[in-house]
Formats: sequence, C-alpha cells, structure tokens
Amino acid sequence: MWAMNRIVLGTLRRRWLRTLLTGLSTLVAFMLLGFFLAIRHGFAVGPIQAGADLLLLEPVDRASGLPIGMLSSITAFAGVRSAAAMTGTQMLFGAYRHPVVVEALSSNAFLQISGVVGSGELRRAQAQAWLADRTGALVSATAAHEYGWRVGETVVLHAMRGAPAHDLTFQVDGILGKTKGVSLTDDVNLHLGYFREWAHTDSVSVIFIQVKQAGEAGEVARAIELRFSSSATPVSTQSFKSLLQGMAERLADVNSLTFVVIAASLFGLFLICFNTLIQSVSERAGEFALLKAVGFAPLRLVWLVLLEAFLAIVPAAAVGIITALLVIRAFAGARLNLPGIMLTPAGGAECVLTALGLTILSSVLPALRIMRLNCGQVLRKG
Repeated sequence: MWAMNRIVLGTLRRRWLRTLLTGLSTLVAFMLLGFFLAIRHGFAVGPIQAGADLLLLEPVDRASGLPIGMLSSITAFAGVRSAAAMTGTQMLFGAYRHPVVVEALSSNAFLQISGVVGSGELRRAQAQAWLADRTGALVSATAAHEYGWRVGETVVLHAMRGAPAHDLTFQVDGILGKTKGVSLTDDVNLHLGYFREWAHTDSVSVIFIQVKQAGEAGEVARAIELRFSSSATPVSTQSFKSLLQGMAERLADVNSLTFVVIAASLFGLFLICFNTLIQSVSERAGEFALLKAVGFAPLRLVWLVLLEAFLAIVPAAAVGIITALLVIRAFAGARLNLPGIMLTPAGGAECVLTALGLTILSSVLPALRIMRLNCGQVLRKG
C-alpha cells in the first residue's frame, strides 16, 4: 500500500503545476459552495427566528400618514403589549452636507420593543439620559464613527435643499451599538414629541405593535384592521415575521440563480479534474501496462487512479470549506444580519459528498481505460 501511495505522490509532484492549478480551482469552487449553503440556510431560518410577536401597521394608501391619535387606540386593544409610532425624514450634516436619516420614535415603547438595553446594544445610563432629555437623541454607532459624534455633543442638522423645515438641533445622549456587527437603527433617533414640534405634523409613517402572545398575532392584526376599516385612514396590519418571510421568498429567485452559478462552477470543476486525470493516465499508460504485466491486479490499478483523484481534489476541497467557514464567521453573518447564517453539519456533509462524488466521477472513465489496457500493445509502442 505504501508503495502505491509513493507512486501517486511522485506523479503529483512531477506535475506540480497541473496539480496546483487543479487544487486552486477546487478550493475556490468549494469555498463558494460552502458560502452558498450557509447563505441559503440563513435565508430559510433567519426570518423564522425573529418578529413572531411583532406587527407592522401601515396606511393602505402609502402616500398618506397615520394620525397620532391612532396610537392610543391601538394600545387599548386586548392582546397588545406595547405600540411604538415611527416617522422620519432625511437631513444634511456638516459643511459638506452629508445625508443623514432621522427617525422619530415613541421613546419608552421603542426601548421596550427593541430590547436594546437588555441586549447590551445601548447602555442603561444612556437610555435613562435619553428618556429624561426631551431634545436628546440616540445615534447609531455607524453614524457616530462616520461623523465623529460623541455623547454629550450638540449636533445641528440642516434641512434638505428645497425643504421648508428649519435646522434641527439635538444633543447626543447615547450611542446604539451594533448587533452581530450591524446597526439596526437609522442614523439619528429622536423623541417623537420633539420631532412633531419641529416638523409641525400630527401624523406618523408606521406603528410597530408588540402582542402579548406570539400565537395571537394574526387575531390581533385582523381585529385592528376591522376596527379601522371604515375610518378615514384604513390600515394594513402585517406580521413582522411574515414580512421577513416574504422578503426571504422574494430572495428565493436570487437564491436559485446563485445555485445555478454554483452548479455551473462545479460542472466546470468536474471537467477540469476529469481532463487532468485522463491526461495523467494517458501519459503514464506505459507505467500502468508494466505494473499490470508484473502482476498488479486491475482493481489495484483502479485504486491508484482513485487515490490520485482523491489527493488532487479532497484536500483542496477541505481547505475551501474551512475558508468558507472562516469568511462566514468573520464577515457574512455580521453584514447580512441573518441569525441562521451558518454552514450546518448537513451543509458540511453535502460538501463532503460533493467532493467524493466529484472524485469518483472524474475517475470512472480513466479507470475503465486502465482495466482494458492491452499490456503487450502498449509496451511494444514503448
């Protein structure tokens, strides 16, 4: 067995450039495969893990807003734990007029629904300071880093060109950190009352509703829609979970296209490996004929071909899968913000089976050629 291994290793070393290029092709293909499987799992599982007890209430006519008085009516519904109204606008900051997204929220309800204090995204002392400061703001960690904002600093934002509103001034009371590497809020988060005074408006864009029991979310949504169906502002109430699932379903088309790309790359890899192996076997036909002539059984010669394919494909595939794991852990989950993004054991097993299948498929025809080799004819040709 050791002698056979030495034969194969010697062959791979002699054709080191071909072996290296085949290995690099395999590494890249399996890195993409592992990354794709992890993303697919994130799309499938991520939306199911979030938003089961949240509802999103919007006006049926998206161009109009919701009257602020609707908020108190919604909080009085049976089954509703809390409700947070939200509206916002875009403004400009600094001499270079960088665009900044301003969001106005029902302060206490926002802290309760989002859980940013309990999760460590916002320090408790900063949350209390914000609640006590009517003109204060929470800013995202991304905006704080980009614009150099610090806690206690007073910031002035300018109205967009052509907008009638005047400048907006606030003090930075807290910085909302990142969850899994992602800022989940807009740049600036103000108290809803302060924003309404500044903008002279009595309407909001949407209302987030947290129900007491996740299983009652559908029933509460239907009750709210029925309550406001004949009002001046009919509303549409959608489960936040179903909203996320709908987004994932729309991404399924992209998912399918990605799968086609990966399948095409694996097929291309198969052609590369097959061509490499059959070329290697053809170049060494004399060696195989000599081994067969001195008594090597055909199955042992087939094993040589399989072993060569295995060593050329599987180690590089393993490195590609490990690289995908490292990339996913370092970047993908944080940037895509899908809780389920990971290469699961089932996904890892799929990669392993793909590598082994590729090894076998690439070896079938070369192995058959070796088994049918005519020793005398090959040796006479020299």
